[in-house]
Amino acid sequence: MRKAFIVIFLIGYFNVSAQVLKTVEFELNGRPTWQQIIPLGQDGLVVFAKKDITKAVIARFDTDLNKVWESEIFLDAEKKPSSYTVDKDNITFMFSENQGMYYQVFSIALKDGKFDNRGFELREFFQDQDYVFLKNSILMAGVNEKGAAFYKYDFDEGAGEFVSAELAGKAQVQFFNYDTQKNIIESLWAIKESAYTNEKKKKGEFIRDAYVVYARYDTTGKLIIKNTIPSNAGNFPLTAQLTEITPNVKIISGTYQSNSGAKGIYISKIEDGKTTITKFFDYRQLLKGIPAIDDATAKKITDNFVLLPAKPVFSHNTLTLGGTFFQPNFQTVTTSTPYYNGYDPYPSYGRYSSSNYNYPRTQSKQVFKGYNFLNGFVASFDLDGNLISQSRVEMNQISPQIEEALAVSADKSTAVIVKGALSVSNLSEFARPSTYKLSQEPIDIKNVQFVPSYHGVRNWYENYFIADGSRIKFEAIKDLDAPKEKPNKRKKGQQSLPQTNIKKIIYLSKVQ
Repeated sequence: MRKAFIVIFLIGYFNVSAQVLKTVEFELNGRPTWQQIIPLGQDGLVVFAKKDITKAVIARFDTDLNKVWESEIFLDAEKKPSSYTVDKDNITFMFSENQGMYYQVFSIALKDGKFDNRGFELREFFQDQDYVFLKNSILMAGVNEKGAAFYKYDFDEGAGEFVSAELAGKAQVQFFNYDTQKNIIESLWAIKESAYTNEKKKKGEFIRDAYVVYARYDTTGKLIIKNTIPSNAGNFPLTAQLTEITPNVKIISGTYQSNSGAKGIYISKIEDGKTTITKFFDYRQLLKGIPAIDDATAKKITDNFVLLPAKPVFSHNTLTLGGTFFQPNFQTVTTSTPYYNGYDPYPSYGRYSSSNYNYPRTQSKQVFKGYNFLNGFVASFDLDGNLISQSRVEMNQISPQIEEALAVSADKSTAVIVKGALSVSNLSEFARPSTYKLSQEPIDIKNVQFVPSYHGVRNWYENYFIADGSRIKFEAIKDLDAPKEKPNKRKKGQQSLPQTNIKKIIYLSKVQ
C-alpha cells in the first residue's frame, strides 16, 4: 500500500527570498532499491522507482507536487535505466539484460500513465550508450568493432541494422537528443584518437588527440553536419554539455585536461554549425574564494577528484554553470577469526603447512564507505566565453550515492546539498544561505539510510528547484514461531523471528 503525505513549510523570515514551498512524501512498500527523479519543466516531474524484485512504480506530479497518476509495472531488471527519452506524449526507458543481448523498452503515456512494453534481441557486438525512441522504432548510439555506430530497430518489421556514425577514434556519447520539430537528432561525442610508440607491433599505446564533435543526423542515422571542438595549445576537451541559446547558436561546455596535467572547464560557441569561440579555465581559477585554497589542496582536487557537473542555465545573456568534486571513499576493515583444535580452513602455506597450530587469523579488506564530495563552484560567463563571476562552495561530506548536489536557477540562486540538508542562497546578493532539513537527527555513515535527508537537487524550471531525498523504515508485521516437534521444546537453531516490511519514503521538495 502506498500513500502520499503532504507537508507544507511556511517560511516567515523577513528579507529571505529562498524558501521550500512544498514537500511531498511518497511511500513504497516491498524491497525498494533505486529511484529516479525526472524533471519535465512546466509539465511537472516523473518519479520512477523499483519497489520489489519484479515490480516498479512510476508516478507523475504537476508543478505544485500534486500527484496526477501512478502506475505499477512488471520489471525484472535490477539496475535503473541509464537514459530515457521524452516527447510531448510519452516518456520511454530502456533496460538491457545479459550484457546487452536482450533489450526491454517501456513507453509510458504522460497523460494517464498507461504503458507499452516491447523487446528485441541484439546478438552482434555493440556497446550501447544512449538512444532515442521514434514511435515505432528505436535508434541506439554507441560503438561496435568498427567504431562509433548506430543500431536502428524497427518494431513493426522486427528487424534491425547498423549504421556508421562516421566518426574516427574511440567515441563516447555525451548528448543525444531528438528534435521533433526539425525531425533531426543533435549529438555530442567525446573522441580520443590513439597512437603507438611502436606502430608496427601495436605496442606502447597513448592518446594522441582528444576533442569533442557536435553532429546532426537524420532519423536513419545519416550524417547531416559535423563540427569539431578541437584541442588547443595542449588543452584537450574530454566531456560536453549542450545549451541552446537560439536555434542557430549553441554553447558547448565541459571538462578538459592539458598535457601539463592542469584540468578545468571550457566554453565553446557554435554558430550556424561552426565553432567560433573556445576558451579554457583552470579549476584553480574557478575555485578561488575566502579562505584561499592552497597549492596542495588544488593538486589534490586535480589529481584525485572528478567533477559532477550541474545543468547549465542561460538567462539575461549569461550562462551559469557549476559542479561538485567527488571521489569514492574506502575504509580498511580488519577482522580476527580464532581457529580451534589446530584447524585452519585457510592454511597459510598450502598443503604442506603444519596443522597443529591454534592461532587467530587476521584479514583486512577495503570496504566502500561512500562518495566524498569535497567542494564545488558556480561560475557565470557571457556569450563570448568571458568569465564574469565565480564562487566556491564548501561541502566536505560523504554521500552513499552519486547525486547532483548543486544546482543553479535562472536568477542565479544556488541550491546545495550539505550533509543531508538543503542550503539555498543567491551568491550575487551576498545573503546568508537559508538551510532546510528533513530531520534534526544527526546523520553519519551508519544511519544515513534511515534518517530523512536530502540527496540531490536540480533546477526544475525558471527559478524553481526540485530537491529529493529518502529514508528506509523497517516495520514489524507479526511474530512467527518456528515449528516445534514437541510442546515446550524448540529444536536447536530455531527461534521466534519477526516478519518485517521495508518501507522507503521518497521526499520531493519544491524550492524557490
